Amino acid sequence: MKGRFRQSMNWLHTWGGFVLGWLLYFIFVTGALGYFEDEIDRWLKPEMVVVKTDLNQQQTLANVEAHLAAHAQQSPSWYISYPTERSPFLNATWLQLADKENNIEKAWVTKNIDPSSGAMVQARDTAGGRTLYRLHYNLHYIPHELAWWLTSFAALVMFIGLITGIIIHKKIFIELFTFRANKGLRAWLDIHNLFSVLPLPFHLMITYSGLVLLMTVTMTNVIKAGYADDDKAGLRFFNQAFADSYLRQPSDILPEQLSLQSVLHDAQLRYPQQKVSYIGSLARHSDKQHYEVWFDKYEGIELAAALTYRIEQDQVVIDVANGKQGVAAKIYDWFEHLHEGLFADIYLRWLYFLSGLMGAGMIATGMIIWALKRREKPTGNQPIKLGVIERLNAGIILGLPIAVGVFFASNRLLPIDMLGRELWEMHCLFIALGCCIVFCLLRCASRVWLDSLIIGASLFICLPLVNAMTTGQHLIWSWQQQDWLMLGGDLTMLGTGGVFALSAVILKRRSTRQNQQPARINSTIGQVEVMK
Repeated sequence: MKGRFRQSMNWLHTWGGFVLGWLLYFIFVTGALGYFEDEIDRWLKPEMVVVKTDLNQQQTLANVEAHLAAHAQQSPSWYISYPTERSPFLNATWLQLADKENNIEKAWVTKNIDPSSGAMVQARDTAGGRTLYRLHYNLHYIPHELAWWLTSFAALVMFIGLITGIIIHKKIFIELFTFRANKGLRAWLDIHNLFSVLPLPFHLMITYSGLVLLMTVTMTNVIKAGYADDDKAGLRFFNQAFADSYLRQPSDILPEQLSLQSVLHDAQLRYPQQKVSYIGSLARHSDKQHYEVWFDKYEGIELAAALTYRIEQDQVVIDVANGKQGVAAKIYDWFEHLHEGLFADIYLRWLYFLSGLMGAGMIATGMIIWALKRREKPTGNQPIKLGVIERLNAGIILGLPIAVGVFFASNRLLPIDMLGRELWEMHCLFIALGCCIVFCLLRCASRVWLDSLIIGASLFICLPLVNAMTTGQHLIWSWQQQDWLMLGGDLTMLGTGGVFALSAVILKRRSTRQNQQPARINSTIGQVEVMK
């Protein structure tokens, strides 16, 4: 019974991973990149002015408020964001109202402010790090709801794959410390086990939390069963299930004194140890106008409190955010913060990132093992040619990081004033991915991996050079200007190119050694025949 059960789990593990392996790989790679979406944004927007010194927040607020009054007086919402460790910029954001006569759509507009001169800086249009991050659940070119269903189903299959993987490996922790180099399939199995077991808690957390975050999509019928089945059922559900909790505090601010300046001053007095991340004025030009203050500091897996100032009954009151009201909603928030690493400092963020890449490596090695097993023990009836699967593996496993590199290159090479520039950055990514797949399908099977590694190495090593030639922000400049995010981006590109190059050298040496072995055997056989 145990043998049959383990065999059935092995079948489920193998075929579940094979059917959705490429999609899961895409999800893990783009999801891992999302942990550095703010840092990626810095590289993608070289025009942004990095703030390297502490600002006088009151004076800075007065200057930015003057800019907003000049450029967005009619806007119902303003936000001023202060520099943080991950996003060291001073930005002004406002809600632009629609203007049909001038063909202007309703949208949020963000402008970078140079604190030294007070001038607004126009950064290039770019898809940004957030779009890369959103790829892991929105995918691309398909409706969002369909993408959420696909990614949710993929997460379910992934979770099943993790559980069945634990079941079928009797000595899972012993196998963690086993590596049989130069043993073909066994070596790949050892690498697969290493990528699976070492970050296993992360894999279980990230997969299960992903299912939880998308449950409102996959369980819409449950929501409709409890609420009237109409277009507003989901809205009523969210308003009730995810209602926020607030602590009401009195304020000494007089109603006629309520402004961005007075709100900032009061927030700094109440929370002197916390740094203001951004401050906003919402519902302007109405009797519901209120102000928000958010802090940069995080506490555990919960975000720090946000303050809301409003006038009620001719008095200024302050609402301090205290999480969600319901226990279930609080648990949902915990899963969201765990999944997205919202509480993580730089070291934990790197751990998240590397664990995500190991998840991608686990899936990639699983796909390679699937092909190798069938190559070593071929069956008479193969529904799909094995060579096609092997080439597709190379095209997707190596093609996706190459496509991400092309995305970065397009940010520097596309014309700054190009219409729809941010859309074309994403088009370049998927065009590059398609080209890699076609190249691998047409290339000789023995060369696809090596050639793809060489292409990837060349691309990523050249990216810092392209950055220096197009922006003037080379490695030495970044070091001198203390622009650590730009420097870190360039060094990460070089490191990625180095990994591709090292992998190409190792693969080349192994291929040369394997080609020499038949020649030695033939030479030995010839010598024996001569002796006879």
